[in-house]
Amino acid sequence: MSASVSVNDVFSDLSYYSLFDVAEKARWYMKDIAWDSIDKSLITPHLLEMVKQVAFGELTTYSATQSFMSMFEDDIDFTQWLAVWLYEETKHPHALVKWLSLNGVQLPGKYLKEGRIITPMTKSKVEMLTFNVISEIVAGSMYMTMSETMPEPVLKDITFKLGKDEMRHSVGFENYARRTIESSADPDYERSIVLRSAWVFLQTDQFINHPVFLTVRSLDGLGDSAGKKTRKQIASRISKLAGVDIPDPDHIYDVYIKFKNEHLAKRKARSAVAVPANA
Repeated sequence: MSASVSVNDVFSDLSYYSLFDVAEKARWYMKDIAWDSIDKSLITPHLLEMVKQVAFGELTTYSATQSFMSMFEDDIDFTQWLAVWLYEETKHPHALVKWLSLNGVQLPGKYLKEGRIITPMTKSKVEMLTFNVISEIVAGSMYMTMSETMPEPVLKDITFKLGKDEMRHSVGFENYARRTIESSADPDYERSIVLRSAWVFLQTDQFINHPVFLTVRSLDGLGDSAGKKTRKQIASRISKLAGVDIPDPDHIYDVYIKFKNEHLAKRKARSAVAVPANA
């Protein structure tokens, strides 16, 4: 919650504590992975390169956290939760890099440094949160698809664990997006931003420079079946976040335009009422 939102009891009023409890129950540890069971006979140069690309895309968590902390410095709830998100997300490249190292892949410091670089996307809090709801869903779907098709058992287990994390994190970002909307001066304007953000992705991700989308593109997408499922998941979650019905992912632009026009009409009507007739 931002400094402008009243907090009477941090334990009861902040989402962080309940989200933390969920994370504690769901959390996996590096010791849970059967590192000694890696089947090197199933590892190919192509697989090693793919894991390098995925791990590289995960390295932006550090820089993303800096951006979030700066943008949401007055939000005591979200910034508390970011500490949990940062820890869990940092384990993702850690696990992948360890798997690579155990398979003879050495990565220079330049890899880590360059992997942290991110492209600033937006100055809108709601848009930034919405993109992260979507990116966590996309990342979760990517990992689940990898796990389902992965021949090497240890990597199969790792990607499954990472996929579960990403889906859980999408719920956290959605929670804070909703709270940011509700506490804003114009909630319906922020909901229109949510719809626009989702439309931009669902129309095409080609002009979104988010690390997750860049990684998925570099791996040639999620595949037709997984891609359609992911689009439906995004539409469903955005529908709940914006409080509107999105019958199909392909209709989100129409929903966005209708919602935006209705919102503008309401604002115009309120402005007309506020101005005296003889003014």
